[in-house]
Amino acid sequence: MQVKVFESTDMASGLKKVKDELGPDALILSTRTIKNGKLGLLGRPILEITAAIDRSAPLSPAFTLDPSPGFNQVVDDSLDHLLNQSDPAPETTSDHSNHFDSVSANTYSDLTIRNEVNELKDLVKGLAGEISRLDKDNAVVVSGTASAHDDHIFSMLLNRGINVETSKTISDFLRESLSDEEIDSPDIVSSTIIEIIQNLLEISPPLFSSKKDQHRIALVGPTGVGKTTTLAKIAASYLTSHSNSIALITVDTYRIAAVEQLKVYGEIMHIPVDVVISPDQLKHAIDSHRDKNLILIDTAGRSPKDDFCIEELSTFLSPELNIDKHLVLSATSREKELLNTIDRFNSLGLTNTIFTKVDECVDLGIMLNIQIKNKNPLSYITNGQRVPEDLIELSKKTAAELIMSEHQGLLHD
Repeated sequence: MQVKVFESTDMASGLKKVKDELGPDALILSTRTIKNGKLGLLGRPILEITAAIDRSAPLSPAFTLDPSPGFNQVVDDSLDHLLNQSDPAPETTSDHSNHFDSVSANTYSDLTIRNEVNELKDLVKGLAGEISRLDKDNAVVVSGTASAHDDHIFSMLLNRGINVETSKTISDFLRESLSDEEIDSPDIVSSTIIEIIQNLLEISPPLFSSKKDQHRIALVGPTGVGKTTTLAKIAASYLTSHSNSIALITVDTYRIAAVEQLKVYGEIMHIPVDVVISPDQLKHAIDSHRDKNLILIDTAGRSPKDDFCIEELSTFLSPELNIDKHLVLSATSREKELLNTIDRFNSLGLTNTIFTKVDECVDLGIMLNIQIKNKNPLSYITNGQRVPEDLIELSKKTAAELIMSEHQGLLHD
């Protein structure tokens, strides 16, 4: 039996290392989280996975979800039987021309069916591998230094909406870092978790703190996430803390209501609002406001599935315009949808992330789940419709405390 220890920053990449080197039949012997020697408690924890493979005999599956040893062979045999049934009968017509045409058509059909069946084989084998991977993931979750079912820290993190992998990593880290007495102290546990979460989050500095002649910021994202209202909140916040040297531009000509809404905000705040319908008009509008310290650009909501619309938006927000692009996401969306949205909009050259509607979210652990996988730092969250009150400029500490807060009412304090 070959035994090897792997180190990784997270479970997914760690398991991939195990699979790449030892194969899909590798057995996970143990997992533990070790401290980052350079940064100590505030450093990112390192996941250590001990795995083994017996080259002489196949290992028994840890869970019944794992396909049986003959699963792939059964699939192959069944699909081959289906393929044989689909083979065309021999052509018996005496017409040579018709015979040639029929054979050509049947040969083409036969090749098409064979290709489709082979694709089905690959698909089913892929599903079998995915089931095996999920099986191993589950085995890792319930193994380790503390049982997930008995670990109150693990349960608390799950209740905040933090996913299983991150919850277990943080829980194991605490149990290895703190004494039994400290583990029994809710205050120590809470403060330590908040320190860890701070280290896992990337938060951008205040938008206007850097030395820059003019800030240009565009809000992009799916429909219905609150981009226009968020833009107005940022504008109002800037007016109260900086100056009135600001201009609003909208390229959202798809929704007349959005344009009118932004114009109303502009009138209330006494700042100009320009409406543009082409990239050239946007360049001209930016140039006409070169004396302003801040230009905020509103855009139409785009479906993450619509490549054409996202590509069209990229022609407006060309790199030469030096525009910071903040992706606006709703905290009420599902994690898979959010990750897909980030992936599709990243082609625009995103710089930051904003979460809206956090007041409608039962827990905020989803922000941590997303930001661990998202390279674009958080800049703001919004928690209501009030302008500008319901805009929170984040720090790492504020974000971590919100994620671990059991009662979201503190958002309006």
